[in-house]
Formats: sequence, structure tokens, C-alpha cells
Amino acid sequence: MAQNEQEIHIPVASEDDSNDSAYGDDVLSDTTSVASSIHRHRYEHGRRYHKYREGEYWGPNDDIQNDQLDIAHHMLQLLLDDNLYLAPITSPRRVLDIGTGTGIWAIDLADEHPAAEVTGIDLSPIQPEFLPPNCKFEIDDCCLNWTFPLNHFDLIHIRCLYGSVADWPRLYKEVYNHLEPGGWLNQLEMDIQFKSDDGTCPPDNILSQWSSTFISAGEASGKTFKIAERAKPFITAAGFDNVVQTRYKVPLGGWSSDPKLRELGRWNLLHCYQGAEGWGLFLLTRVLEWSLAEANVFIAKFKDGLKDRKTHAYYEVTVVYGQKPGNPPD
Repeated sequence: MAQNEQEIHIPVASEDDSNDSAYGDDVLSDTTSVASSIHRHRYEHGRRYHKYREGEYWGPNDDIQNDQLDIAHHMLQLLLDDNLYLAPITSPRRVLDIGTGTGIWAIDLADEHPAAEVTGIDLSPIQPEFLPPNCKFEIDDCCLNWTFPLNHFDLIHIRCLYGSVADWPRLYKEVYNHLEPGGWLNQLEMDIQFKSDDGTCPPDNILSQWSSTFISAGEASGKTFKIAERAKPFITAAGFDNVVQTRYKVPLGGWSSDPKLRELGRWNLLHCYQGAEGWGLFLLTRVLEWSLAEANVFIAKFKDGLKDRKTHAYYEVTVVYGQKPGNPPD
């Protein structure tokens, strides 16, 4: 493993500890002026999606999926010990959150740093109306030419944009150009490949099949799901200094004997179960051209696989941060 990387080993709980209700069904029970048409939505297979730049992002934006996004936020806060980012900047002043989703990260950042100006952008108008006075949201596509001032932000945050960007080097160049000298990029991405250390998640396991299917869908659409492993070299190539990568193992379900990882796994199980249909429908039917019936069967098998107590699966989460060269302004 390269220097400046860390990996967590996940201890497996004994069989006596596996009677965990987390596996039960009870737990699973233009940037400044936006035309009104941008605030519309489209509907497909009973789910709601963004209308602005239709089809550029694969996930729904309805309440079911928004709850999943907020579950993911809580899970990732637990993973990072309540840190919103890992870049070594203590008092950010101008912050941009790319792909802000429900806006929960940006709101938390604004609350934590009341002197900062925090802007979140997304394709979907799903953020709340009542906000901290130092937080705002705009409907915009980060993959288009940016209209923000150059050399402006001192922190730009990206989280979970896997499968959403066709040209990552171009996006990193935009980030670089719009950071002030000395400013930081902080990115967190999930590697969607389920795996295990004890052989309980082999290639023919439904979790492994799910991963490989969506990795294939990303390559077919030209928007990779493997950015977690490609981010560091891309960010370095874009000209950033002091690039640091940290990798974490995130268990699926409460099978670990480590208390923190056990709780993390419970939240991840809920996160995956809540998100499964929304993750699958668009990519399976639109990109891979499966029938709706085929997609629904695959999703149902995956959700069953999530609850298999004998499978000690995890995936990796990678955080990469880097600094634009130069001294920040006084």
C-alpha cells in the first residue's frame, strides 16, 4: 500500500453475536438565474428524476432516494469520526459542494463554520428552503463550463459522484482553476465492488454480480463507477500538490466484532436496502436495456442477498484531498 494510505481490517464477530436485528425486515421496514422549467421533474417506473439536463444522472430524486442520501451522510460521518472533510483546512471561507444532493453536507458545513460562504450545486432542486444564512443552493451541472469566479474557493467538496461524470480530468481542471492558490479539493467516493476477506462473497454471489453489473453499466454509459481508484492519479495529473489518499473498509451488516464497524455496517445495510431500487432501475433499463421485469427480479435478489448473515461483505470508501499550489491571499 502506498504511503499516505490507510486500510482498516474488519474483525468478524462470533456466531453467538450474529443474532442481529439489523438483518431483519423491521429495520429495513445557468447558476444565478434558473428558469421555472428547471424545477420540474420527470417520472419513470414509478420513480421521480431530475428534468434539468435529463438523463445526465442515473439516480432518482424522490423522497425514498433522498432518505437514502441522508442515511449515507450519517453513515459517512460515523466513518470519518464526525469530520465533514479530511483536507487540512481549519477555517474555510468560500466553499463549493459539487453534487450537493439534499444539501445536508453543505448545511452542516455552514453551521459548523458560520463565517464561511457555502454554495451547493446539483441537477435537482431538492434542497430545503430554510437554510443557515451563509448557505445557498443553485441548480447547475458541474460537467458544463463553470461560471464561478476563477481563483475563488478555498475548499471544493465532491462526494459520491461515481457513475455521473464522463470527463473527470476536465472536471478536476475546473476545480483547479476555481480554487484560490493554496485552496483544497476534498473528494470521497465509494468503490461499489463488494468483496470479502474470508471467501464469503465469491464472484457468483449476488452482491458480487450486482457490483460487476453496475461497473459494466458505467463503462457502457461512458461514466465510470471506478473513480474511487482513479481519483488520486487524476487529481495529481491536474496539478495538485500534497495529494493524500485514505481508504476505508465499510462492512455490510452488523457482522464485525468491532463496535464502531458493527454500527457502521448496520447503517450501510439500511443504506443499501433503501437505495437498491433507485440505483438499479435507470441503469438496468436505460443503459443495459433490460426489461423492467428483469430489473425488478435482479433488484429483489440483491435485496435478499443484503440480509444473508453468512456473507461478510464490505466495499471500500476512498477519500482523496489535494492542494492547489501557491500561497493563499491575505
